[in-house]
Amino acid sequence: MDGIAIELPLFLLATFAGAFVAGLSGFAFGLVAAWLWLYVLTPLQSASLIVGFGLLVQGYSVWKLRSALDWHRLWPFIVGAVIGVPTGVSLLTWADPKSVRIAVGAVLIAYSLYAFFRPQLKSRSSCRRPLT
Repeated sequence: MDGIAIELPLFLLATFAGAFVAGLSGFAFGLVAAWLWLYVLTPLQSASLIVGFGLLVQGYSVWKLRSALDWHRLWPFIVGAVIGVPTGVSLLTWADPKSVRIAVGAVLIAYSLYAFFRPQLKSRSSCRRPLT
């Protein structure tokens, strides 16, 4: 962030938008924040901030719900994170920032279109038979 005049407000806007969406839905902080962070930060800086903010935002939820978690079922996710995070960070050190921006934008557009056009699932209450 060299030019602080416009980059700092953009950074703060993306951070607020990501936290707002994560607060409403419980996920997607990184994708929402990366939408704008990748234009003012390098991919490596963005990834580091996404991991850090994700730990803060989701860490609070995990702490509050720790008694409801089945810790034995979490080990595949922990192993995946231990392998995936360093691998992703090492890939980002040599990735072209323009390519990363285009890839993140393409994923956001594709998922938005999928979510908009997917068929609606029946709710569980409409699938139940009436009690007799």
